[in-house]
Amino acid sequence: METVLIIAVLLGGFLYATVSIRMAAAKRRREHIRHKYGTVPENPEGAGKMLRNYYETYGVRQTVDDVTWNDLNMDDVFRRINNCDSSMGEEILYAWMHDTARTEAEHERMERRIAYVEEHEAERQELELLLAEMGKGKASYYIPSYAQSIEDFKIPHMGVYRLLQILLFAGLGAALVGAVFQNFLGLFFLGTVFVCNIMVYVLTVKARYVEPIHMLGIMMYLVTLSGKLQQRFAGCGLCEELGQYLPKLKGMDKRAFLLGNQVDRGYGDGFEVFGDLLLGATMWHVLAYNKVMRRLEGTVEEYMQLYRIVGELDASVSVGSFRRTMTPVCIPEYGDAPELVLEEIYHPLVLDPVCNSVRLKRGCIITGSNASGKSTFIKAVAINTILGQSIHTCTASRAVLPRAKMITSMAVRDDILSGESYFIKEIRYLKRILDELSPDTLVVCVVDEILRGTNTGERIAASTAILEFLRDQRCIAIVASHDRELTELGRIGYDNYHFTEQIGTSDISFDYVLREGPADSRNAIRLLAFAGFPERIVDRARALAGE
Repeated sequence: METVLIIAVLLGGFLYATVSIRMAAAKRRREHIRHKYGTVPENPEGAGKMLRNYYETYGVRQTVDDVTWNDLNMDDVFRRINNCDSSMGEEILYAWMHDTARTEAEHERMERRIAYVEEHEAERQELELLLAEMGKGKASYYIPSYAQSIEDFKIPHMGVYRLLQILLFAGLGAALVGAVFQNFLGLFFLGTVFVCNIMVYVLTVKARYVEPIHMLGIMMYLVTLSGKLQQRFAGCGLCEELGQYLPKLKGMDKRAFLLGNQVDRGYGDGFEVFGDLLLGATMWHVLAYNKVMRRLEGTVEEYMQLYRIVGELDASVSVGSFRRTMTPVCIPEYGDAPELVLEEIYHPLVLDPVCNSVRLKRGCIITGSNASGKSTFIKAVAINTILGQSIHTCTASRAVLPRAKMITSMAVRDDILSGESYFIKEIRYLKRILDELSPDTLVVCVVDEILRGTNTGERIAASTAILEFLRDQRCIAIVASHDRELTELGRIGYDNYHFTEQIGTSDISFDYVLREGPADSRNAIRLLAFAGFPERIVDRARALAGE
């Protein structure tokens, strides 16, 4: 009796601890979701390369290439915007931000969803709780590529696993009969089969197929989640599209119930381990996996539509949250004319930014001294041109944008492993711009310090020739440079703007305000003096510069 009582107390304590852990986790999730909308994301590190899975598997129509993405530090911009609750939301948002050819209908659908969550706070929290059930487990980021190659993950020799299941249930029957007649051979047979099945499950299935089984379980939970979303938000304009695809996937998630611990919620308790081994001994995992796989093979397209719809819903909420954190912020207008109109524009990653306005009907040369704000401004223009076309959002008070391909040449570096010098790498980056030129597509290109990797004379000559060529194409070139000689291009089709500084007796300050015309000041030698360089160096530099 005492032994039974001890076992009961231990089992009760185990169950109490398990329930308490899960209730505490659910409470933390609810509290987090209650306050996170309209706040800066708490975990800016993101999911790294895993985010590219959907983007690389399904691609986009007009992509922001990797050089431009890296030049503009778009990973940091993504992390600043990303407040998604699920891995699929993050992957869709990442793909969106690479796609500058999103349609008016796609933008309208996103705006409708943002408007709804802005107007219905309680429903927004409920929606995010449902999305958070899917979570951001590492495996879930690989769903797109897994779905595309589903036939590669079949488990062979299914007849063997079916036989082991039959033997287990036969052993259970024999044990029950033996208990009636007080014969323990049946119980021994059951125990032997049970141990054998666990060993087969652990050494073969668990060792070789645990990830595909776990992945399929996660995939099927998306079907469950889609059903919950459709039922809860029917008629709200959030996810009506789900009704087109769910019927073809109906019941698949029920067959996959508990398949490989469907969603990694991070509870970390032993209950899941015990359940996994118990189901593994019955071969339920393997046989259920096989049945669901056979059906999924014919419905991958419908499944990925669910993935897209739920991911877009999550990404839309994240964009709405981002907008709340930015002031000013606007929805861009789109014009047919090849011009950029940007009022009070600023870089989304700069704290306490200085806003500037510009209207560009043609290319421009932006000059100015070191650290005056040239690079930050041209990055702000490029980033907002991308964000306006991709997520329908600009960090500006007003933006009128053309439909355009954005491409940059900015953060050039030597490639020691390939043996490419700085200048060779730079001209390759510039050649990318020329390769994108087309009479059918407007190209907006942003270049920081054009051809800085070569001598002054050839730099001016080659830069002038390149910019003259771009002037005659369907292209708006925005170029930041220290070379005053390039400002002479104003005579042949380029506007001039500049940033300047205020020089004190012991330091230099900047107001970061964009002004019309070319720069007429320099500060490199003064910065040497303010940095404490020996007077001999400073005086010699001034003499050589003619100051």
